[in-house]
Amino acid sequence: MADKSIDQLNAAEKIYATDLFVLQQSGSAKKLTGQVLLNWLTAAADGHGGIQSIAKLSTSGLVDTYRITLADTTTFDFVVNNGRGITGISKTGTSGLVDTYTISYNNGTTSKFTVTNGAKGDKGDNAYIWIKYASQEPTESSHSMGDIPDDWIGIYSGKASTAPTDWKQYQWFKHKGEQGDTGAAATLVNKSVTYQVSDSGTIIPSGSWGRSIPVVSQGKYLWTKTELQFNTGDPIVSYSVGRMGIDGSGAVSTVAGVSPDAAGNVTLTAADVGALAVSGGDVTGEIRMNGQPISGLNDPTEDTQAVRKGYVDTTAVSVTIPASGWTGSGPYTQTVTVAGLTDGRRCMVYPAYGDDTAANIAMREACGCLSYAKRDGQNVTFTCLEDKPAVDISVQLELYV
Repeated sequence: MADKSIDQLNAAEKIYATDLFVLQQSGSAKKLTGQVLLNWLTAAADGHGGIQSIAKLSTSGLVDTYRITLADTTTFDFVVNNGRGITGISKTGTSGLVDTYTISYNNGTTSKFTVTNGAKGDKGDNAYIWIKYASQEPTESSHSMGDIPDDWIGIYSGKASTAPTDWKQYQWFKHKGEQGDTGAAATLVNKSVTYQVSDSGTIIPSGSWGRSIPVVSQGKYLWTKTELQFNTGDPIVSYSVGRMGIDGSGAVSTVAGVSPDAAGNVTLTAADVGALAVSGGDVTGEIRMNGQPISGLNDPTEDTQAVRKGYVDTTAVSVTIPASGWTGSGPYTQTVTVAGLTDGRRCMVYPAYGDDTAANIAMREACGCLSYAKRDGQNVTFTCLEDKPAVDISVQLELYV
């Protein structure tokens, strides 16, 4: 009944002796059993020809008024107070450790009650763990212990802020096992020596190994593989390698007219072979390269110096300007570093669109926020005077002389 009105309840077709009702009598709420009501109705009906009808006349809040009409048209009115239901409980105040709660009922009335919370307890003691070691299990007669790891370990757990000196306060465990028996001596049970020819003296060949020493051509390498198998464990494999020397027949006696020295070496100068000087000096006259390139040039520092092809070629560099990298509050700035950009090179910047149409549209709108860019060495600083981009911008920079 607490969550429904009287009109919403199922109608009772009879009154039983065990039924209970609530009524107001002389200003007090009292319970009324079905048996008492039946007795009263019977007494009231005596001499009136019996009950003709019982009907509800009106409702005011939780109070219903009923009328009993007897056979001789005599009437009796009585009221029934319906129970009230709880619609909510909420905390409405706090004072120190006392909380006040308010109960709201469906008839618009309220009541309150208080809850006293417990006081905050004292701070507990800190817990500590200390570890000590001993060479043997500590006893009453011998209980020396220290901090250097040994056969026995003692563990203390408690409130002592410094390591206890009493060995009994520790739990002792033997954590180092006894020395095992001496194992059997290693015995060589098999030895294998195989060979293979290879073009490399540093990379172990992956071909087939043979037990016979093969014929090795001049300049080739002979690999030797030795495999030892003992009575326990995996085989031990080792390698050795040697190179077959080249025959010295047909050796050159002179080079460009220069004879070898006592050690057999020939020392040539640029003039001996008609070459340019290795370093320093001016070169006059015509130089014909016959279509061969000039390599090893440094980047120029003066206008009259020659340059390499890679210096003058246009270089493309991809850079991303992340949306999260903008600083300031208007204007907004962001600096990116461009590899290969120097003071002697110029650069052109343009958006690098992909294949995603939606992403391209978003990046085009982001590019509209860029106002201008300035460079300083390898760094390029982009500036947005008003709004900053909401997405990353991918750009392509072409570097050229």
